[in-house]
Amino acid sequence: MPAVIRNIFEEYVKDRFDLLDCIAVNNGTSALIAPFWSMDLQPGDEVITTPFTFIATSNAILIAGGKPVFVDIDPDTLLIDPDKIEAAITEKTKAIVPVHLYGRVCDMKKINKIAEKYGLIVVEDTAQAFGATTPCGKYAGMMSDVGTFSFYKTKNISTFEGGMICIPKNSKLDAVKIRAICNQGQIGKYNHVYLGFNFRLAEPLCLMAYEQMKLHMKGIQAELGLRGPEKGHYPEVVYNQPVYKEMNISGDCPIAEKTAQKIKQLMESENV
Repeated sequence: MPAVIRNIFEEYVKDRFDLLDCIAVNNGTSALIAPFWSMDLQPGDEVITTPFTFIATSNAILIAGGKPVFVDIDPDTLLIDPDKIEAAITEKTKAIVPVHLYGRVCDMKKINKIAEKYGLIVVEDTAQAFGATTPCGKYAGMMSDVGTFSFYKTKNISTFEGGMICIPKNSKLDAVKIRAICNQGQIGKYNHVYLGFNFRLAEPLCLMAYEQMKLHMKGIQAELGLRGPEKGHYPEVVYNQPVYKEMNISGDCPIAEKTAQKIKQLMESENV
């Protein structure tokens, strides 16, 4: 199948959501790694995020050379608490990663305002919220420097495996560099400018995503929130995972810990 299918899908998303660029990638983790990789994070550089999410978010930060710094969640929304972000910012902070969880949208107005004040990049992890909008109609994942998405089989839009990177027109990131990183660092055939990866989404899967998005957007949006805490997501904060303990990565987020404990107890009681 010709690569033109991927181009058609990317152009469709770019035009539909008025973006600078859209890059179809092989999964949601790759979608996160590429923007972080483009930032040239150095040892000790910090990236603020939530511990109450799937571990891929903070793994991507670590893979790209950064250090995740965890901020507690709001007990009502279960999303990162924007009122606690500023206290976690240091001279080493480079970015903030809000995670739109369960189809719920983070308070991007507050988060973007903080990022602007301190000159930080904002990466929206939108793996669980494609199609979610704010009360004023703005789409999750398209309100900051970059949004990352997953098309895994459990998501409301699925190609079984897959994802995409959406780069708004006002992004502070280098869209050309991010695209190159997803294609072995190439700008032009066999002209490898950056250290990159093969993050490309296969053409048949691009076609699946294109057809769903073009024909079934209302259905996709109707499924937002079906994968919530009552389904067992998430029974542990990421910094309590064994691999992070071995790496001496820690956090102090009592609300997130308490929420995860309740979910764990629910799972055990229902034998989930």
